Amino acid sequence: MLGRSRAESSMSSSSGSGSFESAEVLPAPRFSPKTPEMVSKTQSDTLIDMMHGSTSSSRAQSLTPSKSRSLEDVSSPAVAVRPSLVASSNIRTYAGKSRSFLVALPAPQLGSISRTNSHSQSLLEDEDILGNSQEDEFEVRESYTDLRARWGVDNSEDDPRPPSPDPASPGDKSKKRGKGKQPEASRPLLPNGMLNDLKSITELRTKGETRRFLDEVGYLFEGLDAKGSIGVRRSSALEIVTKLCDAEFARKTKAADFLGRTWEVLREAGAGNGDKVLDAILIFFAALVARDPRDLADLASKSDFASVLYHMLAVFERENDPLWLISSGLSDAELRKTGISKADKTSLVSLQKSIRKKSGLFEDDITISNRLLLSQALVILPPSLHDPVHLPTLLRSFSLELSPLPFRISAYTSGLSLFPSSSPSDTPSFLHIDNCLRLLDSFLLGRWADNPDAPGTRELASLRKDSLSESLVALCVACDVVSRDTQHPDQHLIALRCMESALRILINLTHDDLPWCQAVLDDRYALLAIVRLVVTSQRQRIGAAAKLGDSEDAEEVDIAAPSLDRLCLALGLLTNLVQVCPAARDRTRDTSLDFSCAGKRACTLECRCASRVSALECLVLVYLQHCKSENELDPVVRGHMAVLFGLLMQGCRENQRVILRALPGASDRGKLNALVEHAREFTLFYVEFTKRVEAVVHSQSRGDEEDEEDVLEGGDGSIERVLRDGKGETVARDVIAFLERLRDA
Repeated sequence: MLGRSRAESSMSSSSGSGSFESAEVLPAPRFSPKTPEMVSKTQSDTLIDMMHGSTSSSRAQSLTPSKSRSLEDVSSPAVAVRPSLVASSNIRTYAGKSRSFLVALPAPQLGSISRTNSHSQSLLEDEDILGNSQEDEFEVRESYTDLRARWGVDNSEDDPRPPSPDPASPGDKSKKRGKGKQPEASRPLLPNGMLNDLKSITELRTKGETRRFLDEVGYLFEGLDAKGSIGVRRSSALEIVTKLCDAEFARKTKAADFLGRTWEVLREAGAGNGDKVLDAILIFFAALVARDPRDLADLASKSDFASVLYHMLAVFERENDPLWLISSGLSDAELRKTGISKADKTSLVSLQKSIRKKSGLFEDDITISNRLLLSQALVILPPSLHDPVHLPTLLRSFSLELSPLPFRISAYTSGLSLFPSSSPSDTPSFLHIDNCLRLLDSFLLGRWADNPDAPGTRELASLRKDSLSESLVALCVACDVVSRDTQHPDQHLIALRCMESALRILINLTHDDLPWCQAVLDDRYALLAIVRLVVTSQRQRIGAAAKLGDSEDAEEVDIAAPSLDRLCLALGLLTNLVQVCPAARDRTRDTSLDFSCAGKRACTLECRCASRVSALECLVLVYLQHCKSENELDPVVRGHMAVLFGLLMQGCRENQRVILRALPGASDRGKLNALVEHAREFTLFYVEFTKRVEAVVHSQSRGDEEDEEDVLEGGDGSIERVLRDGKGETVARDVIAFLERLRDA
């Protein structure tokens, strides 16, 4: 008799007989794996189970007991070999037998068995299916880690280490079933420095981060299609620069080479060709890239970056600068007169808010303008990437920004405001001026690229005739007024920084240059402004030192150091004038100033205090204060001033009388002897310092490392000025010889 199978789905008998007819009527109970007697399922049972929906009762009745018995005899040996595997032959789990998510194997191939075939052929095919299913059940599938290693998913394209050979081919199952691991291939020895654990850009692309980022921002580039409408291009460009304000987004752009692609797409969309909004967005993009000098240098070296920025700088003035006009709060009617429509205003206002609130480029009190963004990007650009052919553009923008200053200073001395809020066109941007001064300073120091066809100093000579020196002196005066204005304390730092940059430019222009020295002296207020800077800087330094006292307050030290810098810069400019132009000696003596003058409005251009004295006497008072001080830098300052006094006394007996009378001491010989000692001390320091600088520069040119790199820490160009002044030692020794002759006379 046939035994009931555990997987029997449609065979049961209410009478307990083994007839197939009754088995097709009643449903079978669920199989219980705990009954060992039910594992002897025949192949006939399997066929009936698979075809019970289509097999008729007449077919079932035609089977004789002898055939059933013979089928049982044929199939029972195969089943008895592995009885526990028959139940699971048609069952597959997702992750082994520990999971309960069971899925039946597809049965179409079993159902396709022809009913007309003989039972023996069916049994052979069923045995093949049974064997394959059992083999699949025990197959150990590869893990994701093995698959990733075999297909090289994690291998970088620029990895210097070659991938180890695959120990087993995809079709070799015998090696995968083994418990022992294949021996790992030895890695070849590579030269020193070739192994880098840092992730390269290629590896980041392989892992998908860069690819996903580019997919996310791809729609922005689609919106910048040159064939699209101007509104779509503006909105897409505005969204790009707004996203760049985010630090995380900006970090991803560096790994994806997004900045260079964005510059190209913006240029193709029409940015930089005259559209007010797109031009402003392109300028803002350049300023955002300039936050990282390395990104800026990389972008400028691969594109027309510098030339496009200089081209736009030549176009913008205060009257046609869209961002400047928007920041000035002009009405719609006033904006329409300048060519800014209502749609333009909406985009420009959004852009201006992003610059002020999201970018972090400027303080809240800074007036945003296209000119400022342009100079902010250009000043961070390495000097070697600036072409001297762009110098006229820089000088023009600089001169236009300085043009209102002389008129505003005159209005200030008469009782008006220096920069009235009602007239934004007369208000210069000190930050933009400082950027232009720093660019001009790098050009004067010879840091720009070589271009023999560039106009160069010819443009400076023409500007000298156009009263550039007068504008620079007026800038120093205006910065001095702003730095002492109690109503605008937020402007103090930028005003002082701008003043220092202006003094450096004047020192460069007047160095061994008689025409420039004469142009500065032609301004009747120049010497008063220079001597006032010496006096006020000394006063500020003493005040900061008094606040410091015995405590080591870093903030007070920071206040005292810039004051000393301005003092030395003003002394250097005065020394250039006196050394080159003999007329400066008499002009200095005739200049009157009260040493304690606080710089009242009426004394801005000419001191009107009752106790004013000659500028020579004011310089002597500053010299004496440094003689009494014990600061380590005071010997340098008083030695410099001793050399300056020698220059002022050469060939001018009146100056000798005024200076010697103001100096303390019982006799003129003792006074002159002190000047000689201080001048000699300064000369020795100057010679030693110059030698050290030259040695460090020479060693750096050879690629050697020195311990005296702190000598070259200054980024203001002071080292270049020292090396360029080859006559400095000669002038100082000539002054010492003159003072010795005057002492011994």
